[in-house]
Amino acid sequence: MIIIRKACAQDASVLQTIYRRCVIEAGWRQPTAGVSEDFADVTKGETIWIAVDAQDQALAVLAVQEGDAYIHHLYVDPQAQGQGLGRALLQHLQSRLAFPWRLKCVAQNHDALKFYARMGWHEIEQGLGEDGLYYLLEHAGPLLPTISIE
Repeated sequence: MIIIRKACAQDASVLQTIYRRCVIEAGWRQPTAGVSEDFADVTKGETIWIAVDAQDQALAVLAVQEGDAYIHHLYVDPQAQGQGLGRALLQHLQSRLAFPWRLKCVAQNHDALKFYARMGWHEIEQGLGEDGLYYLLEHAGPLLPTISIE
């Protein structure tokens, strides 16, 4: 069973681990990119939701800038990918954040781009960032019907 809840101070270490595995060590990441290695630093002021298992172990994280309806981070631990956790986090968010939503995705992050395309996101802009070309994506909502993860 998967539960979606707000992150708390006790989650800091595991959220840092997920961030390291998904961003700092990512194969798509530019080796010279100036990305902060501290998850707490890059998510200051954001609302953070996590997907946890029955033992309350965080498996995925979503950080959002609510005022802008901007999803700043969405990461699923590599060992937990393919279980619908990213979809579950986004579906949870849709009852808490008005559409349209936006996010940036690095062009070299092919798996993430495929995921967002399956979820109905559309490219509205391109730009250059620390990791090279990125796409600004938008979702006008609503998402696909909610699925239950057991």
